[in-house]
Amino acid sequence: MDTQCKNNRRISDVIFSLDTELRISDANRGFLQLINATDDHLNLSQFLDSADAEHLTTFLRHYSPQNKNHYCIITLLLTGHPLSCILHITEQHGTTYRVDLKELSYAQDMLEKTILENREHISLLNEFDVHFILHEGGKFKLRNTKDMTIDIYRGDKTDFIIYFIDFFKIDTENGASRDTLNMLFDDIESGVSGKQYRLLLDDSSNILVKTLRSNARNSFVTMGLIIQSHVTLSNNTTFNEKRDGLTELYNKKTITEMATKKINASKAPAALFIIDVDKFKDFNDQFGHAYGDKVLVIVAKVIREAVGDMGFAGRIGGDEFMCVVETNDEEVIRSIARNIKQGIQWNIQATDPDQVVTCSIGVARAPADRDTYEDLFELADRALYIAKMRGRNCYIIYKPELHDKELIERQQSERNTSSGKFYMESALSELSILNTISSKEPDYIEKSLEMLREYMTVHKISVYTRRDAVSQWQTQFVLGKNNHDIRIDYLNDPKNDFFIYFNAYHFFHMDNINNLDTMDKNKFHMYLNDNVASTLEILWQAEDSDKQALICLDIYKPARTMPRHTIVFAIMITKLISQEIFSTMK
Repeated sequence: MDTQCKNNRRISDVIFSLDTELRISDANRGFLQLINATDDHLNLSQFLDSADAEHLTTFLRHYSPQNKNHYCIITLLLTGHPLSCILHITEQHGTTYRVDLKELSYAQDMLEKTILENREHISLLNEFDVHFILHEGGKFKLRNTKDMTIDIYRGDKTDFIIYFIDFFKIDTENGASRDTLNMLFDDIESGVSGKQYRLLLDDSSNILVKTLRSNARNSFVTMGLIIQSHVTLSNNTTFNEKRDGLTELYNKKTITEMATKKINASKAPAALFIIDVDKFKDFNDQFGHAYGDKVLVIVAKVIREAVGDMGFAGRIGGDEFMCVVETNDEEVIRSIARNIKQGIQWNIQATDPDQVVTCSIGVARAPADRDTYEDLFELADRALYIAKMRGRNCYIIYKPELHDKELIERQQSERNTSSGKFYMESALSELSILNTISSKEPDYIEKSLEMLREYMTVHKISVYTRRDAVSQWQTQFVLGKNNHDIRIDYLNDPKNDFFIYFNAYHFFHMDNINNLDTMDKNKFHMYLNDNVASTLEILWQAEDSDKQALICLDIYKPARTMPRHTIVFAIMITKLISQEIFSTMK
């Protein structure tokens, strides 16, 4: 049997259970026959590549019976050939899931339902590579399920048939095929559904077209679903010219032209999003370009799913994306922005804090904010800048009454920096703190901490000490906005490892505490309950004893990035203050 025959072999009645570690249990005979095994105590990951295994693990961990999507696409690496399958969750018992498998190429009933309900199953739909004809508003369109938003071709009936014949290489010399072709388009135009039409191609192969009809947007839409085809998107020159090669979103040239036309020409309500992956260069440098490419592909998929058929999206730079959504409704805009932000954070699994992938988003609206693409892009870019300054991992919808003043203040700060005024003031502040520590005047430690709080422009500083590894932590100071101590119970709870996210240099810095949401719920809520949005925590360890001090600098909402040079100074000065604290203790 050749490879083609093997790939066309149908699987059925394949049922088994697995957990979030992909351990298999309670597999039926159909599954054992499929993998050619007698023992069901296996791990599904041995039949998957690493990307599919990670994708499936993530899908299971975030699965809920209330989710609309109960399907996951995987490719089994069986002996001799790969087999693309749809994994369907039928039951959940704790962390164990009862599933069945259907071979992707034979799941037409699922595909048809997916197309008719594409809003409900968009993530599943994008896994298919199937062409279809859409008749809507008197026009015929050719699309592919890889991207429901692009028309490969659009035209009236006569022009469309000419294009269709050339695109699929229909053998019009064959009388039966020509008659079938004419009947197909007549029936689609008339709204006839549930019929099948087989068309002969020039290479003696054939395609099968099935008509469907769906009630969409209060009008009937008829589709011709091409369920067997040798034509793929990679052969479509027009598609490739408009797409980014890595992410398959629109490239910069195409999406810029589309956005300009939408905003400048149509004057229709629209929201322009600019999405930037936070600290992407650091990921590339630390984990390699292959990991960076994987991040970009997942980010693109999240954006595509969040936008859906409400607009279009593209990649406009290395780690920068843009999308235009046909709405001015702020709640809808917020929902899309949240789905993008959370989707990126949840779909790329982290093993440590340095690996958390997040994004910042800036949004501006037309015609409310500006009525040209160039002006709207500039406003969205300003909003993106504010999002980054507020600690990243957030979105800003531009509003002049809120953000113009902030932009002016930041521009003034930048002018002070470039003139040297900022550096001189910083140097004098740092010198004053050092002088206060060395003065040994009454309450000099508390005074130096208060001066440090003002210099760092943080809302609160908390200081904790302990004399050895087995003793309890003690609170020494809580200075600033309030005296609410949020850490002491967490520090002294043996079930918690407070320092799990500290780096090798004994400090923990997070611009935006929201990054902890998917990593450590308990610690995330510890900060959330006190409205902490950004933090810098520094641990000091005496060289000649077990004495330790922990100094924490907190910023309340909204989150904000601490300048790098102030962090360096804070690390240095807190070590001096820690030494002074223990020198005064009896």
